[in-house]
Amino acid sequence: MTTRRLTSLASAAVLATLLVPAATTPTSAAPTDSRQAAARTSLTFTVQDCEGCVVQLMQARETLDADVVHTWASRKKEVAGGKVTFRMAPRRTNGMSVTVRAPWEGHTGYATTVAFRYNGERVGDEVTLEEAVTKRRASACWEGTRRRNVTIPLVVEEVEVDGVHGRVPGSIAFVPETLSWLNPMRRVHEGVLGSQDVNICR
Repeated sequence: MTTRRLTSLASAAVLATLLVPAATTPTSAAPTDSRQAAARTSLTFTVQDCEGCVVQLMQARETLDADVVHTWASRKKEVAGGKVTFRMAPRRTNGMSVTVRAPWEGHTGYATTVAFRYNGERVGDEVTLEEAVTKRRASACWEGTRRRNVTIPLVVEEVEVDGVHGRVPGSIAFVPETLSWLNPMRRVHEGVLGSQDVNICR
């Protein structure tokens, strides 16, 4: 593996408020406005040295009987001015995965996916790049949050990977402090987690 670049993402959250037009009866509109205003979560990823990186959020959860998988995806957003912000309902964060497409990546055949937890790590454990590249399993699934403002640091590193037509530049992406996570734990190669389909979280 050839290391080419280390990028740290430090996120700062901003508050989003959803305004609903007032109904004809103010007393009936107020509870609706209050619920709508509270039902938003903002994630702001501040990104150094990753201008042009494209980030997307996805969610795929099984129903209790496992017969139906509900999916959701944000629109893709490009890092500009060192940051990118997403706003969504808090329930969308439960079982969320995050993909990052860096400008330096070649034809990898998969989407680089953030590892929220590597094997052997507990919530709150710090993870360095040197540790991450030794890992063999990881979770792409974040347990989520009900908070309205969230900060999630991220590390993105340029590495060489096996692509569709040989060795190409790729990326490793992970949180430097292990977050609450969901199954499954997937196999990774030298810490690199890649997805060719949505990650179904349990």
